Amino acid sequence: MANIVVIGAGLGGLPAAYELRHLLHQKHTVTLVSEKPEFTFIPGLIQVALDLKPLHHIQLDLATLAQRHGLNWVSGKVTALDPKHRTLTVEGQDEPLEYDYLLIATGASLDLEAIPGLGPHGGYTQSVCTPAHALDARQAWLEFLEHPGPIVIGAAPGAGCFGPAYEFALIADHELRRRGLRDKVSMTYVTPEPYAGHLGVAGVKHAQKLTADLMNKRGIEVIDNAAIASIEPDTVVLSDGRRLPFAYSMILPAFKGAQFIRDVPELGDERSFIPILPTQQHASFENIYAVGVSVKLAQPDKTPVPIGLPKSGQMAEAMATAAAHNIAVELGAIDSSLKIPTLEALCFAEFGDTGIAYIAAPVLPDPETGQRKYSYAVRGPWVVWVKAAFEEYFMTKIRLGVGMPWFERLGLRTLFGLKMLKDIPAIANSKTPDSRSLVN
Repeated sequence: MANIVVIGAGLGGLPAAYELRHLLHQKHTVTLVSEKPEFTFIPGLIQVALDLKPLHHIQLDLATLAQRHGLNWVSGKVTALDPKHRTLTVEGQDEPLEYDYLLIATGASLDLEAIPGLGPHGGYTQSVCTPAHALDARQAWLEFLEHPGPIVIGAAPGAGCFGPAYEFALIADHELRRRGLRDKVSMTYVTPEPYAGHLGVAGVKHAQKLTADLMNKRGIEVIDNAAIASIEPDTVVLSDGRRLPFAYSMILPAFKGAQFIRDVPELGDERSFIPILPTQQHASFENIYAVGVSVKLAQPDKTPVPIGLPKSGQMAEAMATAAAHNIAVELGAIDSSLKIPTLEALCFAEFGDTGIAYIAAPVLPDPETGQRKYSYAVRGPWVVWVKAAFEEYFMTKIRLGVGMPWFERLGLRTLFGLKMLKDIPAIANSKTPDSRSLVN
């Protein structure tokens, strides 16, 4: 009997645990370790921060899910890992936790110390990276609505996840217009991206034009190739000396790996991201796998200000499914070849009354040709509907204990499109990718 331990219960970890439980005989134990008591649908935190949705709508109790779906649930923060003896130290547990295979899906730690004054912990800006951050941001937003002023939204140097910053800026713009406050608020978007709409993935067709046009139409000033040097109580200071006053600011930090990864020699790189083989297996520790944000993926685009490569929820789930499959192969539970995930970035970004779908397949271009199979962006109000439908679908899937990605096991190709999935490539190749009538 083997014990497979999954660290982290987010968009990668929980689907991985479900998939392992689906593939493995009951004689094997699947143990889920998380310091958080709830699963949180992280993309929904933007609406929580802007007081559009209560937090409990995007959370599920992990103890209940674990009991329902046959997982051994361990609540606590991992403080140490001993690969030689295959044990974990978990805060609050009397004995080390032993494992035969380990799957690390911790997500990322936030590099809040990289910029003086970066919040929310002891700083002056807001974040939407965790449930607690989103609740703090909502309280600050409600206070801001009573005394509106300049808003600065953006991302720190080294950040790799830009979609939430665009969503926050454009949904905030929509809310301010709805409340009749927009004329009292100047809005600035500050980013290390080389251009608006880059999102950490270069060369996506129409992405720059659609994003820049929308920011311009909404009256949001974009400062690209920008490095934030420090943040004062009411001012963002850029490295070139420009000072941007604010009454409200939300800045996404750069990510780094978890502390226990940093403490193990050769487990992670200089930022504690985990190097892996194409099978999601660690390059040096054969019984350790990693998925999601904790994985090392190099940014191929050399930009004036450093940026990371985005690791979307879809990518995390694809990695998780492949890792679970490969562990099952190693255990002899299934007779199959090892699986190598195709990492495709699919981002449905909601921007108030419209949205943009950004698609890059695969996210990393071919190293020899520099090309992808396809990449494009399309805009229209249907993106908002699709994102809402996907959230409902994903939360239902987590309740039901389904691990495999949505196009595979359940045949949910009909969920989103009907017409959309069939017509997106044609729309993207047209001269007018603003597809307002895509979904009938």
